[in-house]
Amino acid sequence: MKKFFGILLSLFIFTNCALAQNEVNFIYINGSNTNTQKSKDWFYNGVAKFHPKLKTQLEYSDFFQTKMLNSGKYKISSNPAYLFWGDMSKNELEVLKEDIGILSGISPRVAQFVREFIADCFHDAIWISKFQNMMPVLDLLHAQIQENHKRGDKVVLMGYSAGTFVNYQYFLTRMPVIDIDTMVENLEISTKTEIKETFEYKDTCLDALFRAEILTYNMIGRLVANSNKMDLDKNLSKIDEYTKNYCAPDGVILGLVNYASPIPLFYSEFLSESYKISDIKTLLGKYLIENNMFYLTVNFADDPLGIPSSKNVTFKQINETIKKDIQPNGGFFYEKSDVASPMPFFGAHTSYWKCAKKFAKAITMAYEQGYKFFYSNEN
Repeated sequence: MKKFFGILLSLFIFTNCALAQNEVNFIYINGSNTNTQKSKDWFYNGVAKFHPKLKTQLEYSDFFQTKMLNSGKYKISSNPAYLFWGDMSKNELEVLKEDIGILSGISPRVAQFVREFIADCFHDAIWISKFQNMMPVLDLLHAQIQENHKRGDKVVLMGYSAGTFVNYQYFLTRMPVIDIDTMVENLEISTKTEIKETFEYKDTCLDALFRAEILTYNMIGRLVANSNKMDLDKNLSKIDEYTKNYCAPDGVILGLVNYASPIPLFYSEFLSESYKISDIKTLLGKYLIENNMFYLTVNFADDPLGIPSSKNVTFKQINETIKKDIQPNGGFFYEKSDVASPMPFFGAHTSYWKCAKKFAKAITMAYEQGYKFFYSNEN
């Protein structure tokens, strides 16, 4: 009898293992003006209604099934995951509103209304764009990504409005795109010879270098090394440990979708060639392309805060411009902001979940159109 039950148990385990599929989890990141319970519920309820429609549209797409789900090897999770940071800025907003209230008895009503409206709509976006506020949010996102990595799952990041800043900063600071030897050479860092000979470093990320106190930014946006040579050598020898703890694991993030995105308005300094993070963006572009990751921006055309990030370019154009000998491997960037919202323009920014089916179709089209456009002139 025991042998019989043992056989049944073995068959049960084998059957479940055979049927098991790795999941792709979509992590939805909230935008600004979501620090009350009512607005939090609006975000959660909206995503809960939208995600099944996106899942359906993507799974109906043969192109997405083949390219991203590896012809059925992965399945999209039915349950959306959330990264909610709205409550982290609540105290600062309450203080701001108290300060604005001081003028309620002496300021014209229209001026007071505009002040309160700006505070409600833009405070959180300004708050999250400051890196000291962003850091704990990135840590929360990184913890979720690490958990997916442990389970063998994949992740797609969905950033709404100011939530796109979280996606943007995570990619800039947590992707392992920095070669240690090249960094040491470019920044003219003098290290002990035995350090470089003893260790074969893994590629690392900005966040690991910052936390290890190897690099920092100076006041004019230049990357500079720790001036204490003893500490620098010591910390460099431990960089692989920091990389493991603070950089995104290879292969876990399939891509991201930024929508209702005002990134160019809040991060325009990154477009300057004098700001050295532009070098990281070049390495990041190479990494995304070679690791089969997608980077989509999908805005409704009527959304006044949905600002296009850049002109769409092909792989051939990128490769000729940055001269990094990029190997094409399925990764791409694409901007799609040509779909009209059924809502009036003043309501378009909050209409993405109200028009769930249309928006889900727009994302699915953006993926297929973006891939085909990006690789259209690769030969």
